[in-house]
Amino acid sequence: MEERATIARELHDSLAQSLSYLKIQVTLLNRSISKEFGSLEATRSAVVLNDIREGLDNAYIQLRELLTTFRLSIKEGTFGEALTEMLNQLDSQTSADIELDNQMSSLELGANEQVHILQLIREAVLNAIKHAQASKIQVSCIEEDNAVVTVKITDNGVGFDQAMEKLDHYGMSIMKERAARLNADFSIHSAKDYGCEVRFTFQRTYAA
Repeated sequence: MEERATIARELHDSLAQSLSYLKIQVTLLNRSISKEFGSLEATRSAVVLNDIREGLDNAYIQLRELLTTFRLSIKEGTFGEALTEMLNQLDSQTSADIELDNQMSSLELGANEQVHILQLIREAVLNAIKHAQASKIQVSCIEEDNAVVTVKITDNGVGFDQAMEKLDHYGMSIMKERAARLNADFSIHSAKDYGCEVRFTFQRTYAA
């Protein structure tokens, strides 16, 4: 466990340093372009560089969130304890009520499963906090007798038209990638003014 904690710290420190270096280089490049090129070229370049800067900022945020989840999985003894601790942290970021129905509290999960599940739930809840304008966010985790796990994150917010919106705008592509690592079936159901449901189902591989 101590070895995993050390790896987490080293991962954060090395990647954070690299991301900070890249942000500095982008800033220097922006200044150089402003001096060397005409106003139109500089404006176009500034737009691209701003997109790169935002991408680096988002990468650092995702790194921090992933390491937070990883530390939770190390610190807490069971999935239920880690999940409750994580949702308590998220609860302080919103006025919405976050409700948890966890029927897996007494079950142990493999480290890989635990990190991916916690991070998927974190990202779905954060999406609801940032975009949904919801008053209620519900998280449910249920395991059937055949070790099939279903996790649902629902909110009563503004929702979105799936035919019109780009799902990547809501970070869904990242969530789909995480679900794929669990070999999970992943789905999103939403309609404008009718909230949103994120659901993923997978076969648990770690014996309790």
